[in-house]
Amino acid sequence: MKGKDWYVISAPKMFSETQIVETPAIDPKMLIGRTIESNVSELMGQPDKYYMTLKFKITSVDDNRAFTQFHGYSCAKEHLFRIIRKRSQKVRDVRDVETRDGWKLQVVSLVILNRNTDIEIRRKVRKIMGSGIEECAKNAGIDSFIRSITSGILQKEIRKLGNKIYPVRFSEIESIEVKKTGGTDSSAGQIEKAETDSKGAG
Repeated sequence: MKGKDWYVISAPKMFSETQIVETPAIDPKMLIGRTIESNVSELMGQPDKYYMTLKFKITSVDDNRAFTQFHGYSCAKEHLFRIIRKRSQKVRDVRDVETRDGWKLQVVSLVILNRNTDIEIRRKVRKIMGSGIEECAKNAGIDSFIRSITSGILQKEIRKLGNKIYPVRFSEIESIEVKKTGGTDSSAGQIEKAETDSKGAG
């Protein structure tokens, strides 16, 4: 029987094709379509992002290197439980969005309001946060959109929008499911520049 070879699985270009893990396989074709998960804290060297997990799907293999594309995102339930306190109000939105480069995603977002509120306020908050996510996706490629979440930029924007209706204590993206893949994004550097500028301003 043919022996197994080891293959390096790399993150997508949005994460500089960083090595995630090595895996053995008899035939490289067997790797295509396999999904793996990676913690953002390890992938980006940011311990404070321990609660963020990214899912990638292997799309191609070249020599002993396997390449991936984005396949999903999730936020640890333990993290969400910690931010929800008594007498605060949870507002959750589930929305299908499409990025500039044709990716169709289901995004689940969450905001925590400072106090219990009536139905009408919750409805208005849900509408404005959902519209903000739709707008962000529409104006960004998949790379920029995902980086805006791992950097926390989108969460800050949702909080800012929600505050127009009622004081928001916390905002988070719970999960992202890929409904349809699209093209590739060449504007991820814009997000990186925004992060750098933001840190410099602070």
